[in-house]
Amino acid sequence: MIRRSRYAPLWLALAALALTAQAPVGWVTVRVTQQAPSLSGFATVQPGTPVTIIALQLGVLTSLSVVPGDTVKPGQTIGQLGGPQIAAALATAQGASNAANAALAAERGKFADHLSTNAAVAQAQAAAASARAQLAALRAAASLQSPVAGQVQSLAAGPGAALQPGQAVAVVQPADGTWVKAVLYGPQAATLSPGTAARFNPADGQPTVPVMLRGVQGTQPDGGVVLAFSGAGLLPGEAGTLSLSLPPRRVLLVPSEALVMDNGRWWVMLHTPKGDHAVQVVPGATEGTQTAILSGLAAGDQIIVQDAALLYHRGIAAQYQPPD
Repeated sequence: MIRRSRYAPLWLALAALALTAQAPVGWVTVRVTQQAPSLSGFATVQPGTPVTIIALQLGVLTSLSVVPGDTVKPGQTIGQLGGPQIAAALATAQGASNAANAALAAERGKFADHLSTNAAVAQAQAAAASARAQLAALRAAASLQSPVAGQVQSLAAGPGAALQPGQAVAVVQPADGTWVKAVLYGPQAATLSPGTAARFNPADGQPTVPVMLRGVQGTQPDGGVVLAFSGAGLLPGEAGTLSLSLPPRRVLLVPSEALVMDNGRWWVMLHTPKGDHAVQVVPGATEGTQTAILSGLAAGDQIIVQDAALLYHRGIAAQYQPPD
């Protein structure tokens, strides 16, 4: 026969309380993945109106190979940018590419010795590809190219001129045909280089038209980058959407519910052996229930997901001291 002690309810309550205190708050480990972002925006097919060729970055016009009246082809180089700013940027990008290639070679060597994984090699490959793409974009931006076939109508700068990003260099009157004017947003839109492939999707359901980036026309007051694309079979006045895929990049993914917004900034609760505390992060694009983190965390960090907002605001309240 089992006797029930009058203290049993108290012990049960204390045991439940102890288990609750020891049960860890749900957290996850920040993982790394490869993300192939894309850009898309409104686009229209333009008639052969004059196209302005601008400088894509700060530099000095070291050479100019055309004069008014010359005929140019799509993608033809008409001038070259140089100067200390471009030289420094190219040196930095080259150094980053060399370092990424060395890291990839080292990772492959470790993999051959069974000291690495396929995932680590894939991450190193993506980092090396991204560094090469950034170097190629810088080199392409130093070359001023005509986005369309036509005739040079006028020049706005000569050799030796110091140019600001967006400053006009030449105006080309298209010989014939049409081109696609697209407006894209985001920091990556400003780094696109001539020769980038894209797709123009007409709004009326007509087949998608492959197009190629030929040049940058400038930046709108709202930050949109105006780009010129060329392609075959374009009808003047047609509207639609232009989309393109960017090189894959290494990103950190966390559950979206772990993010807490406070005063216009994003935070997560970082779980460490010394305790939990808030860290500020910069989120990127969302993939389903996951959000990419651009800065603020590192692979392997542990962040709290369960009741993250409650814990964050509880920590903020604990720091508040009422006035005397």
